[in-house]
Amino acid sequence: MWREGYVPGGDTRFWVRAMGHGDDLVVLLHGWPEDGTMWRRVAPMLVDAGYRVVCPDLKGFGRSDKPRRGYDPETLGDEISQLIRNLHVKKAVVVGHDWGGAVALATAFRHPGRVRSLVLASAPYRQLDLRSAWHIPLMNLPVLPELAFRRAAAPLIRRAFEHAAVVQEPFTDEVVEHYAAAISARPSAWLSYYRSLSRRALLEGTVGRARVLLPFANPRSSPPRLRVPTLVVWGEDDPVTKAELAPVVAADLDAELVVIPGVGHFVPEEDPLAFVRAIVSRIGEAPSKRGSEVTA
Repeated sequence: MWREGYVPGGDTRFWVRAMGHGDDLVVLLHGWPEDGTMWRRVAPMLVDAGYRVVCPDLKGFGRSDKPRRGYDPETLGDEISQLIRNLHVKKAVVVGHDWGGAVALATAFRHPGRVRSLVLASAPYRQLDLRSAWHIPLMNLPVLPELAFRRAAAPLIRRAFEHAAVVQEPFTDEVVEHYAAAISARPSAWLSYYRSLSRRALLEGTVGRARVLLPFANPRSSPPRLRVPTLVVWGEDDPVTKAELAPVVAADLDAELVVIPGVGHFVPEEDPLAFVRAIVSRIGEAPSKRGSEVTA
């Protein structure tokens, strides 16, 4: 049974859905165009493995606060760290898909003491291929994206799922309409992820390439070292963040890599059982429940 309500993280109120009990916490951070309900099939399996699970709507999405500012990685990471503290635990397993992965990564870099383990799903790090992620420049246009998603969120989201997901069954009309309602209220808020985080990633990627190509450039081109155990999960047939990016991301983060066959970009929804098994096999079951089998 879900428990729902607001929990503060810094100056932002996060609408959270929680399931399970205890101090062994997993925080699940969704991506675009979803909200916390995207974890509806993943969360019960993690609870069966002994974890308490919390699924917030990210800032700017769903029922969480939608301020005009504060979508830089530093602020986003600080807020999730404070959210974890306000959930009355010292640290949590933090799982992020898509933009949720970027927020999870910012949290782990800035507050490693709050993150027991990190799991990134279809979340590029220092890697953006705009030939496949061609929607990112479109999201950076002024005015037009806001108007489009205010007036036609449902058909645009439907098209996104048709393009990016191999397994279409999870994305029923009811699910699409729910997500459309979650992002159409104030599109300028969640568009800030594209207009802040994607520009930062592109800049860092450009600088990194310049350091390799230019002999007189600063030679420090290696990524900063992440100080928490990390798992990278990817869909083998992801057409948006293609699977060839996954080994590079895993290498940059000194992370383990699991590539799940037969799925696209929305791994946790397309194959939730394989996703949970990948997580539990590496981070382990909660200390309170060792040795049980994760089942659908």
